[in-house]
Amino acid sequence: MGRTTERRTPTRLRLWTSAIVVLAAAALTTGTVAIADTQHGVNRVGKETAPLAQSASDLYFALSDLDSQTAREMLTIGDSDLDTAQGDAQVTLNSRVTEVDTDLRQAIGGTSDQAVQGQFQTMLDKVTLYHDLSTTALSVDQLSTDASKGHPDPAALAYYSRATDVMHFDLLPVAAQIRDSYAKQLAASAKSENDSWSVDTVLVLVTTLALLAALLFLQLAMSVRFRRTLNPFLAVATVATVAFLIAGLGMTSQQTDRVQNAVNQHMTPYLGIQHARAVSYDAVGSIVRYTVAPNFGYDQGYAADLTALNGTGGTPGLLHTGLNGTDQALSQRAGSDWTAVQHDAGKIKSEVDGGDVGSALTEATGIAGGQLGQDFYALDTHLGQAADTQLGAFQATMSDAQSGASGWAAVPAVVFGAVIALAVAGVWRRLAEYR
Repeated sequence: MGRTTERRTPTRLRLWTSAIVVLAAAALTTGTVAIADTQHGVNRVGKETAPLAQSASDLYFALSDLDSQTAREMLTIGDSDLDTAQGDAQVTLNSRVTEVDTDLRQAIGGTSDQAVQGQFQTMLDKVTLYHDLSTTALSVDQLSTDASKGHPDPAALAYYSRATDVMHFDLLPVAAQIRDSYAKQLAASAKSENDSWSVDTVLVLVTTLALLAALLFLQLAMSVRFRRTLNPFLAVATVATVAFLIAGLGMTSQQTDRVQNAVNQHMTPYLGIQHARAVSYDAVGSIVRYTVAPNFGYDQGYAADLTALNGTGGTPGLLHTGLNGTDQALSQRAGSDWTAVQHDAGKIKSEVDGGDVGSALTEATGIAGGQLGQDFYALDTHLGQAADTQLGAFQATMSDAQSGASGWAAVPAVVFGAVIALAVAGVWRRLAEYR
């Protein structure tokens, strides 16, 4: 009986060792996949979907401001007292044209989808058309002998009306669609990363715990069979397996949480703030356009922007949702600024409706406290600070995630390669006793 047991012992040792090798290889595979998925998810959000969502949001914002600045410049033509405001509007307008062109060209190069590229190219052509029409409107008004303060030349207004139609019917709706599409892609990529982590975690736990059980069983079996309390090789292999399980899952969990927090707590609010900023620019542009051409229905656009920003029927508006999670003091300042802007806009509309165009012009372009230009500047400054804070926090969190996930690619191979070698070494001496 004793000799039979002795003959079976080497076979059993080989089988147990083979099982450990197989389980270690499985743990190596699942660990490698888990780390690769984590790194891919971090890079996809940080380097692909988030930059695209940011670029699309910034494009919509720049387009809204572009039209607002065009309205401001037309409003200031013919009044030497407004030369400074006109110059500022022209500089900002040129800057926005450059930003829009850059954002569109980056977007074209950022996707391989030919249909989407064609959509961006069409937008680029429409921006060129808008710029040509608005430039013509400004030139006609400047050269006209019929234009007067607050009363642009009819031909200039016709060109400008066509330009605003291009902006509001051809450009902004498409830009909004692209912005929303990329925001959904960002949310989907963050969710996909989290889902992958959940699946990978289960697989890593199953394979690694199975390997750990096999190592402990072999350690116990050898202790009983050879009457030795500890096999140092198997002990080191067991410690290495436990260390990888704790550190590896801790790393992937931490980076996944960072990605989720970066998207939910920072990038999504950033996109919301930029959306609110864009609509606020359009609202101010609408009231300025109303001052230039009160019979063109721009007051309806202003009313729609108010509804979007303030919300209706108990539903919070863009301003509230965008600033949710922002520093409370900064959020309150932005809210107060927006109240002042609405008051200024209402005053301008009343002055235009009453025929007091001169006062409306002063109110719309003035830089004193209590005037639209100054109050809107304060609003945009505070919204910009809130947006920059969220964007900076997103970038810092994603940088931490990328740093935390780097350098792990080879860890499973090193750890489980060592486990295999240690397991073989731990059994080798015992097998040698039966030769």
